[in-house]
Amino acid sequence: MLSLKARPKIKPEKVAQLKNLISLIEDHEVIAVASLQGLRAKQMQELRRVLKENAIVKVAKNTLMKKAVEQCSSRKKALEKLISYLKGQNTFIFTNENPFSLALLLEKHKVLAEAKPGDIAPKDIIINAGNTGITPGPLMSKFSMFKVPVKIEEGSIWVTKDTVVAKKGDAISADLAELLKRLNIKPMEVKLKLKVAYFNGQLITAENLYLDLKDYREKLIRAHRIALALSLEASIVTSTTAPLIIGKAVKIAKYLASEIAFPEPTALKSSIRTAYIRAFSLAVKLSEKAPELNIISLQPTAAPPAEAEKREEEKKKEEEKKEEEVAEGLAALFGPT
Repeated sequence: MLSLKARPKIKPEKVAQLKNLISLIEDHEVIAVASLQGLRAKQMQELRRVLKENAIVKVAKNTLMKKAVEQCSSRKKALEKLISYLKGQNTFIFTNENPFSLALLLEKHKVLAEAKPGDIAPKDIIINAGNTGITPGPLMSKFSMFKVPVKIEEGSIWVTKDTVVAKKGDAISADLAELLKRLNIKPMEVKLKLKVAYFNGQLITAENLYLDLKDYREKLIRAHRIALALSLEASIVTSTTAPLIIGKAVKIAKYLASEIAFPEPTALKSSIRTAYIRAFSLAVKLSEKAPELNIISLQPTAAPPAEAEKREEEKKKEEEKKEEEVAEGLAALFGPT
């Protein structure tokens, strides 16, 4: 007779963790998976503190999270797709915040950590001038190794000049890591890096979660300007385009009325003034080509008064300036380029 092996009993604490994960999945719109690589316990505590108002952070085994996802997949569309990301050391974030806001929050709140041998400097590392509070001893050789000028004063080692001890991208040696630790300099930036986020039946991967806001803003501004230009050309009337379309139509109408000498007081006045200026301009050109005709002197009243011509020019410039200000004002809704 074959003996049946007893199925191993699941520990009560594991059952409790599984129930907790299931509850968190069901109660939150966003379930994110983040890598724990490079994070230490102290930094994890700090990140939990930062996120406590916006999200719940749970560290659990991938196998346990997989079971929780499987049990909730019938109630959340495409949730099972998260399973393929349950590799390596992970932490799980549950929130009702927008996933893009979560990514920005994590990007903003970086925790500083001590450097370890082999770490890559994220930026130039500087030892600032001042009292280190360290008594003279074997550490003096470390300062000399990295060409940090020091002096002994009041029983302490003083750095006499701000000194760059590592450039961005440099590997940090064991000696430099020790020196920075003694000086309480924490150059490493540690953050939770999202791998993927589940939201509204879709998975959003890391490359799509982290937005370049400056580039995105510039694209929005360009799109707005192109849309505005197209709307004006096609005379699509909206609350934004209406003032510009009307202004453009008025300007064209005035120009046409002036060109055809439309029998309307304002248009006729402009037509006469334009004809007068053109006639005078033609007379000047003719007098330059054939001075013997003495055209200008034969028509002493042909020259338009300088003041009237100046006022007309200023009026045209003022109208053009107003139109430009309207367009710039609309573009300014999205900020400067």
